[in-house]
Amino acid sequence: MSSLFKFFQSRNQESAINKTLVHMQKVLECVVEYEKAVSYLIDEKNIDLALKVFFRVDEVEHQADGIRRNILNMLSKAEIAPTIRENLIHLTQRIDDIANAANAGARIFIYMNYNDFLKLDEEVHKKFLEMARISVDSVKKVNIMVNKLLTATEEEIHQLGEEINILEHKCDELRHGINRILVSNNPDINPFSAIEIHNCVSTLEAVTDNAEDVADYIIMLTVAKKT
Repeated sequence: MSSLFKFFQSRNQESAINKTLVHMQKVLECVVEYEKAVSYLIDEKNIDLALKVFFRVDEVEHQADGIRRNILNMLSKAEIAPTIRENLIHLTQRIDDIANAANAGARIFIYMNYNDFLKLDEEVHKKFLEMARISVDSVKKVNIMVNKLLTATEEEIHQLGEEINILEHKCDELRHGINRILVSNNPDINPFSAIEIHNCVSTLEAVTDNAEDVADYIIMLTVAKKT
């Protein structure tokens, strides 16, 4: 059994388990809020409400950062084996990368020229919103993986990982679809806006990419658990 699993199963390390689960839940909240903001902007054309929720994403990501620092501070003081510390640090940082990607997109939207964004082809908006919804689905599955880290069978973990991989591939295809439209359709938008729109698409794809990274790492830990 891997040293990280032994660490988690120790009765006096419940705080480590709880903090990791709370951190994961806060990261999920960050992605859910980002999807809500995108929906308000694209579906409802409610710029004021979308902007309010984009700011909320930044607040939630900051809270997730605080939990991450708390976990890392706890690990720095704990008398634990270096392998345990390294594994948990890697898991925590990978989870946090998900929120970082969502917040990077939200921050761009905070100063985005919404007139330029809303000029884009309707199909771009449709695909972008679908990417946002897929990102939520993928992170929800990561949340399940983290919560089942100790109890799920290897088959269950691998199944969730495969489902996340499929979602990531769908998101990747949507991004390529958006790029094809953007290079063939040239709306009258500010060149800087065009760059920032491209960056928004990239950061949104990074959410599912990072979710897949967490899933792959958990699968690795699950395999190591048997040794």
